[in-house]
Amino acid sequence: MPERIARTHRREALLRQVNDAARLVLFGSLSEIYRTCGNPRCRCHGPGPKHGPHLQVVYKGESGKTSGYYVPKAVQPDVRQGVAACRSAQDALRELATLNRDELLERARSEKRRGAENRPGTRSEEAGRATKRAASGS
Repeated sequence: MPERIARTHRREALLRQVNDAARLVLFGSLSEIYRTCGNPRCRCHGPGPKHGPHLQVVYKGESGKTSGYYVPKAVQPDVRQGVAACRSAQDALRELATLNRDELLERARSEKRRGAENRPGTRSEEAGRATKRAASGS
């Protein structure tokens, strides 16, 4: 029973984590890119450093094609937090799925044991009859 209580508390904590993350979640992965500009005389066209880093969010669209968008500097901290929230929510959901699976399997095993105990000719039933016979002196 203490294990069940611990699971319930963990489930509630995970649900809170998912709920909190859902308010911020942004789907995708962050990518920092360096680019060359349109000025052919700029240092970025030679051996010098490129312009950047520029933050980009990359994701797979509904059609399966990779897509993305540029993130303006002003919102980069919020976008980083949103992508991290998405990862956090996914991790929490994965753990919730594992808890649910384990609980279902445990319930199935328990029902199977209960079914075996109630079937005629099982060991537990035979042991019960033997105990009754011994008590009655037969």
